[in-house]
Amino acid sequence: MAKRHSKSNALHRSFRRSYRKDYLHDVPVPGIAEHITKTFGVLAKNRKLFFPFLIIAVVIGIATVGLSGVVDQVSDGVFAVLLFLIIWLVTIFILRHILAKNKITLRDALYNAMTPLLSVFVVLFVIALQCLPIALLTVAYSAAVETDFLKMPFYALVFFVFAILMIVMSGYMLSSSLIALVATSAPGLYPIEALRNASDLMIGQRVKFIIRLIVLSLLIALVWAVIILPLKAIGAPDMVLSVVQAMIFCACMIYVTAYLYLYYRWMLDAENMLK
Repeated sequence: MAKRHSKSNALHRSFRRSYRKDYLHDVPVPGIAEHITKTFGVLAKNRKLFFPFLIIAVVIGIATVGLSGVVDQVSDGVFAVLLFLIIWLVTIFILRHILAKNKITLRDALYNAMTPLLSVFVVLFVIALQCLPIALLTVAYSAAVETDFLKMPFYALVFFVFAILMIVMSGYMLSSSLIALVATSAPGLYPIEALRNASDLMIGQRVKFIIRLIVLSLLIALVWAVIILPLKAIGAPDMVLSVVQAMIFCACMIYVTAYLYLYYRWMLDAENMLK
């Protein structure tokens, strides 16, 4: 990953004061609407690779998690994480070669994309730690509901402020860690180095990136609502719902991965131009 273009930027770290002259403001990357359409465009243009991979991912998801729901929740969670890692690494592997204009087959991606699996696990562990404020918020909310704590206006206001602080804290830390999760998929890049470089890369860009994540989340929620709600309304069988949900999950994961990877590459290209 490219280093910051000045010594002052290289010395910047979270929770230390940064002066406005020491970090970038306008990184020339596409806007949100263009980001969304370009991601669709890349996937559609290379559908001969991504559509078969989607089918494989759906089959893996159905085979591991199952249609009947008899697998316990812990196992479901483990299999979901493994499926996420497969989709994440294979999608990035394909996109890296496509953007480098290298010839790539799905077989090559499936056999070779898992190399940085351990590094990705390390970054995922860091992300899990950074999600602790949100987990604490969830526990606190459950306790507040059970004890009627939120019925008092003043206490409700206090809890609201607490919730905002926890969300902002996690969001601030996660903004660079998600980029590190993309970066660590590159061969030879160690997870701690990826986290450090991602933090440098996101200087002055965290709020803009969080806005992009919010828009992405709304887009995914809209897709789920448009497809799943009509099926439930017409009383579709559970098996059909399970298959459709597996397809939507895998398709959304491929899209999210491509969305984040393209943003990461644009940031790197912008850094190289501004050096």
